[in-house]
Amino acid sequence: LNQQPALSRQEYRNRQALLTKVKNFWVKGVLEKSLYKQVLIELGLEERPDAIANPWNPIIETGDSSPQPLSEGTKVIDIFDEIGAGRTLLILGEPGSGKTTTLLELTRDLIARAEQDVNLLIPVVFNLSSWASKRQKIEDWLVEELNSKYDVPKKIGQAWVAQQQLLPLLDGLDEVKADYRDDCITALNQFKQEYGAELVVCSRIKDYEALSNRLNFQSAAYIRLLTLEQICYYLDSVGGDLRGLRTLIAEDRVLQELAQSPLMLNIMTLAYQGVAVKDLPRTEVLEEQRRQLFDDYIERMFNRRKASQRYERAQVKRWLIWLASRMVQESQTVFLIEKMQPYWLKNRKKEQTYTLLALLTGVLIGVLVAVLVGLPILVEIRVPILALIVVLIVVLMIARIGILTTEIIVVLMIALIVVTIGLLIDALIVLIIAGLIVGLIAGAKQEIKTVGILKINIQKVWFRLIVELIRQLIIGLIVGLILGLAWLIEVLIVGLSAGLALGLIVGLISGLIVGVEISEMETTTSPNQGIWKSIRNAMTGGLIVGLITGLIAGLIFGLRRAWLIFELSVGLIFGLREGLREGLIAGLIAGLITGLIAGLVSGGIACIQHFSLRLILYLNNYIPWNYAHFLDYATERIFLQKVGGGYIFIHRMLMEHFAQMQLES
Repeated sequence: LNQQPALSRQEYRNRQALLTKVKNFWVKGVLEKSLYKQVLIELGLEERPDAIANPWNPIIETGDSSPQPLSEGTKVIDIFDEIGAGRTLLILGEPGSGKTTTLLELTRDLIARAEQDVNLLIPVVFNLSSWASKRQKIEDWLVEELNSKYDVPKKIGQAWVAQQQLLPLLDGLDEVKADYRDDCITALNQFKQEYGAELVVCSRIKDYEALSNRLNFQSAAYIRLLTLEQICYYLDSVGGDLRGLRTLIAEDRVLQELAQSPLMLNIMTLAYQGVAVKDLPRTEVLEEQRRQLFDDYIERMFNRRKASQRYERAQVKRWLIWLASRMVQESQTVFLIEKMQPYWLKNRKKEQTYTLLALLTGVLIGVLVAVLVGLPILVEIRVPILALIVVLIVVLMIARIGILTTEIIVVLMIALIVVTIGLLIDALIVLIIAGLIVGLIAGAKQEIKTVGILKINIQKVWFRLIVELIRQLIIGLIVGLILGLAWLIEVLIVGLSAGLALGLIVGLISGLIVGVEISEMETTTSPNQGIWKSIRNAMTGGLIVGLITGLIAGLIFGLRRAWLIFELSVGLIFGLREGLREGLIAGLIAGLITGLIAGLVSGGIACIQHFSLRLILYLNNYIPWNYAHFLDYATERIFLQKVGGGYIFIHRMLMEHFAQMQLES
């Protein structure tokens, strides 16, 4: 490995934060709490040269390509170390043979080394199942996965990938949708070639061998099935009353074949503890025996803690069946509450109900704020210029964010036309229309995207503020001339004051948006953390932007009003009083409207959508209201395992079993 440059204090903290997360999520959270923890089974390994592509094959003879058993006691870390620089390893095995456990043991050993030496790569566990959703370049996918699964800011993730500071440990090649697995292998080979990256990939052997492509890796290892001797040793060592199971395995060929998988053997010890041999299920079909074993395991786990059963058994099964079926259909392995999407509803009527609920929620918020803004304006029934300026601020601010789609642009254009017409009617009606538009924008976005922790780059804010101040002063002068000719008012004063207000407000808001950056990484993750962050950001962003823009707008319009009245020789005191009144009204309007938009953009939209989706799922009895509480309950019964702020089924085979129950019902 090349010597890395010295790390800054923040870079070191970010590195340690990621190492801590990987260790807590996968080593402590999964490996040390796995079904294999009681008695470790020494898994046999063998080399599989025929499983990987060798670019030298057409030129030279590479020797025997048949499977080569490795000596007893060989660990996967030993194989990885022997490969040398640019290490790439493929781990193959049957379903339930211990591929993920082997990968996590490698992760544990690599983390221990990386914690002691900052020059070593950062080992990070990813699951390839999510790659199929966008089928992007591996480097881009890694950045997104770091962001969504480990809460790593994209800027930091991009730097790590570009500087080759990561060692991706990729589980679940076989969990990629079948139509895209060959493409995934092509993408992995391309990433390896372009970046010279070290990689480890896991896959079920039959799914891998069925593909036309091969990974261009340096080595491949196959995890061998357990022997009868290993099975008997495990049953004798694990403890408890397993005499019935041991007797039946010795004489039943189907059960013996099933027990060759470490996963199934562990599940047997949990499901059939204390069960007499005459009460154990028998069948001549392996798949039926496996299905019966999972059913027995599920019932046994329900009976483990009868005293603390907070949910009806049928409800728990229904919720787990729904979750498993959605995860299988969407090729997900790690479930995050905040990552649920509307398309999980899988029903047109339910999707329409969700859309309507999200729209109504957004509209309700928009109208509520508009009414609150409009109440003080009833004192002065008509303020058309101010109303138009407020709407322009809203449009310009949203445009600066870069989230406009064609549909939203059309909606905003219609809104401006409506507002222009509204110059002839009460300002309250105009503002309610603006509130409706805000609500429609909030409700119309489809994909739920949460927002990370934010901080402000003051230099960027000041730069944007100055640029926008100059630009909007020029625009304001032009607009003022046009409006002045039309309504015969103070041309330069109105134009320049409007431009100054727009420049300060739009410049400040766009500066805050451009200057907002994701802060350094956090080391802790909790369930639904993304939504809680979005709520916090929405409140913070809305308050900051609302207060600042309100103060600026109030100051500008208040002084303008006071100056105009003073020029009419009505008196300084009267002018200041009227200026204060108009300043308060203008500040309230600008502050509430811009604060609302800033809050929506900073995470409020995601919160509205998430609340709407959760409500629809709850009303259809797909999930309980307190979802995190239920997922922890399922974890206590060893159906799920916690991975940071997310959850995984204890094994993919159990998830597939629950999903199949949904299909059969």
